[in-house]
Amino acid sequence: MMQSLDQKVVLVTGASSGIGRATCRELAKRGAFVILLARREAGMVETMSTMPEGQSLPIKTDLRDLASLPAIVEQARSWKGRIDGFVHCAGAGARARLRDVTPESMHRCMQVNVYSFVEIVRVLMRLKKNTEPLQIAAISSLAAMGHDKQLLAYGASKAALEAAAKIMAVELVSRSTLVNLIRPAFVNTPMNTGADATLGDFAARLQESGYQPLGIIAPEEVAQMAVYLVSPAAAHISGAVFSINGGVPC
Repeated sequence: MMQSLDQKVVLVTGASSGIGRATCRELAKRGAFVILLARREAGMVETMSTMPEGQSLPIKTDLRDLASLPAIVEQARSWKGRIDGFVHCAGAGARARLRDVTPESMHRCMQVNVYSFVEIVRVLMRLKKNTEPLQIAAISSLAAMGHDKQLLAYGASKAALEAAAKIMAVELVSRSTLVNLIRPAFVNTPMNTGADATLGDFAARLQESGYQPLGIIAPEEVAQMAVYLVSPAAAHISGAVFSINGGVPC
């Protein structure tokens, strides 16, 4: 059984839907105080609708505005006077053929998927004492391994995220900070299957093709791994990548 997160304070990006929403709810079930960061205020309200009152703090945030993040992190930390965990669930990207990939589309992916993660961790480290424990989990993607086509910008940004997190794990271990990654295959999130999806009826086609033989992954499965990585049960894990691969060979 996973240990309680009672009274722990955890910051979650991408909290308005998908893996971020599921992570916030799972953290709340375990007794954590949850700070939600997302662009969509209505989505954060929906996330909080099944969380205990007084256990969450929503902060409307555009992660592409990197200059605003130090103040956002300071605001988040001032709520309870500390942050014990950080889960980076926010993600940006869509399918595009190489001929349609532009520096601008690459930059958008990097801003949300990598640069904001690095900046938030940098600020967290500046604000905390060396002996103050911090556990970090970042959501990568199987796309980082180059298993699928037309995901150049997204896959490249997730590969960069993995490299950044692994280097952080080495650099920050002496400062009581653990950094780990989760690398899921295709997950049932709005990016893939919702009304705004660029992939059409993706879940059905994924199953029919046999590409991901165990089927599309529920966001709650990824959330449970994220919660484990910011729990006391993961106190001796850092620099690791946990694949939730849906049966896709890694």
